[in-house]
Amino acid sequence: MSDRSAECRACRELPRDCCCWAVALHRVAAASVSIPSDPVGLDSEETNPAMSDGPAERRELPGDCWGKVFAYLESEADLEPVSAVCRQFLSIAHGLRTSLAVPNQLVPHLPSLLSRFRSLRSVDLSPFRGDPYDVLLQIARFPELPLERLDLSNQPRLRLDGLREVGSKFGALKVLVLSKVMLLQDNDLVSIAGFFPLLEELDISYPEVSASDGVTDRGVSALSQRLRRLSRIDVSGNQFVSDQSLIALSVNCPSLREIGFRDCSFITQSGIARLIKNRPDLVSLSVNVIGPTILFAELVDSFGYARGLSNLDFSRSFVSDGLLTSVADANIPLKSLVLSHASGFTFDGISEIVQKHGGIEVLDFEAVTFLTDHYMAAIGELLPGLTSVNVSFCSKLTTATLYSLARRCPLLKEIKMEKTNLKKDNANESDIAANYRVRSLNISRNVNLTDECLKKIACVCPGLQYLNVGYCAEITGDGITGVLKSCPEIKHLEINHCRNTENLRVDFELPRLEVLRAEGSALNDQQLGAIGKSSCHLKRLDLSNCLNLSTVGVKEVVSHCKTLREINLKRYNLNVDIVVLAEMVFKRRSFFNLPLPRTLCIVNNLQFNVLLEFRFGA
Repeated sequence: MSDRSAECRACRELPRDCCCWAVALHRVAAASVSIPSDPVGLDSEETNPAMSDGPAERRELPGDCWGKVFAYLESEADLEPVSAVCRQFLSIAHGLRTSLAVPNQLVPHLPSLLSRFRSLRSVDLSPFRGDPYDVLLQIARFPELPLERLDLSNQPRLRLDGLREVGSKFGALKVLVLSKVMLLQDNDLVSIAGFFPLLEELDISYPEVSASDGVTDRGVSALSQRLRRLSRIDVSGNQFVSDQSLIALSVNCPSLREIGFRDCSFITQSGIARLIKNRPDLVSLSVNVIGPTILFAELVDSFGYARGLSNLDFSRSFVSDGLLTSVADANIPLKSLVLSHASGFTFDGISEIVQKHGGIEVLDFEAVTFLTDHYMAAIGELLPGLTSVNVSFCSKLTTATLYSLARRCPLLKEIKMEKTNLKKDNANESDIAANYRVRSLNISRNVNLTDECLKKIACVCPGLQYLNVGYCAEITGDGITGVLKSCPEIKHLEINHCRNTENLRVDFELPRLEVLRAEGSALNDQQLGAIGKSSCHLKRLDLSNCLNLSTVGVKEVVSHCKTLREINLKRYNLNVDIVVLAEMVFKRRSFFNLPLPRTLCIVNNLQFNVLLEFRFGA
């Protein structure tokens, strides 16, 4: 056996922290080349002057080993800079890509992309606007793809001919998403079941239909008889679906594990109870508008039959303490509880659940207005394994809740406290402890939040990757600067409508920042230029309605941010130089999206817009 083949086998078998893996990553980091203007490889490789075969030392490892290395990247977006190093890496990256979203700009290049991305398992057409028939035909021409998921949400028109073509080539499709699709009716469901007989997941939620049309129990019943492998279905928003549909699904689909039927007016407590009894192994249940009515014993008793429920969503429902007590008494592995905008219960009901289900990881109590800092401290004490908490629009909660959760829940990753009561606090140092696991924090619309408080929060959550402080009227540039210094891992920052940013200073590196949403903020040219110089990985920038900016600032940030893919300049209230923007289009073919101010459409409207669509879509 050659040394090369032995090395390849060893690389596949060794764990993530092995020395071979570490050496490989070191070589990737050492491959310092300029990123080409076409990072996703839409142009041919031969015409890209920045693309090469790479030095001999990079080719020491075969492609299979590099594939194992790249598989450890956090997201497919991280493959873009790697794919720009050399042709070998580009080819490997293409083979690792498993999903593709298709907006209108990408349609002319779809055949090329489908031929390159050989491992595509998911295609998302929800961003596409128009008749998707031709796009579906293009997809059907690549039956060798291991396609498992197709998303056709938001389509105003959906011809079954296109789905028939896809079904003839991808009959083993497992997931089909048809949310917010126009004119989906009973006969359509029967046809879809025939096209994709092996479907395991189907989403037909919130169809765009008239008051007299839509899916009924007859269609759902026929569907359930044909899709025996169905494990997940969402029929939310289908107004003519009743208890009969729930019973048909529970009887005919033995693998059913997850079901959503929110905003279905004819579903009753009796139907929900029958569903739970018929399918005791249900994992996820999403329902709303249970009341306000008398709580029937049948529904309360049904939770005694449940064995597998781990996700319960009662948002926007009238939920009594009695129902919550029945959930608490159930022998189920509850992991997620959603009571967003629900009513009819007290803290006694919540307390019953958290005391008996200490393994809960996700809590959503948005707009449960009776919650206080004291209540949340008790919850945090009982649920140390929490990973996500949403208490937005709970006006009695202060920074004490945030500090308490961060201290008591060491596994916490996400906190949402939008429009609560965060403001200047007098917290003791003993109350504050850094939690490096918190990655996402939304504290937007806290109008009394101060710079001092914001800086303290940043010290509590130094590992933040996502932060939203939009519409926080009292914070200034000094507070934002403090956050950026304390949280160097931030990738996504939202400062929408923060109008006191005159003292923002960015004289340090922002190596991780990829997305900046600054709609309606007071950013000026100098600050934007500084952000551009400091953010080498910036990809998306929202500057809509930023009245203090001019062409100078926009041009500077574009010139410095080589990875920039999208700029939003809508409602840009100044005379932006159309020649400068045209130059940006020609020089930076990596742009996918650049919404423009309406004033630009006055000059050479048709020609310029076509140019933009071609260049930014290519």
